[in-house]
Amino acid sequence: FFISSFFTSFDITDDVVMAIKQGKSSELVKFFDEKLSVKILNQEDLLSKTQAEANLKYFFEKHVVKNFTVQHTSNINANTQFVTGSLETSNGKFRVSILLRRNLISQFRIENDNE
Repeated sequence: FFISSFFTSFDITDDVVMAIKQGKSSELVKFFDEKLSVKILNQEDLLSKTQAEANLKYFFEKHVVKNFTVQHTSNINANTQFVTGSLETSNGKFRVSILLRRNLISQFRIENDNE
């Protein structure tokens, strides 16, 4: 059981990464928890799935995705995974942080990348 749930989280991570690479909030929302903490640039709030999808859709319309690469993945425990990545868009680079609990995104952050 542990091994199957361990590999399942990586499958979900791959799907989340693909949705970000494609700039598809409609695909990303499939992995959202019912309520999640979302920070996009300077706006941070606890949002419903629908609100989070609308905010991400707006971001992806303004910042067309060129590329997304995972920089670090850590399994905090059997149910929790933290992923960070670099998002390259038509308007610059951003740092993305994702917290997955029980294979659902409970925190999603897009912040300016101050390299």
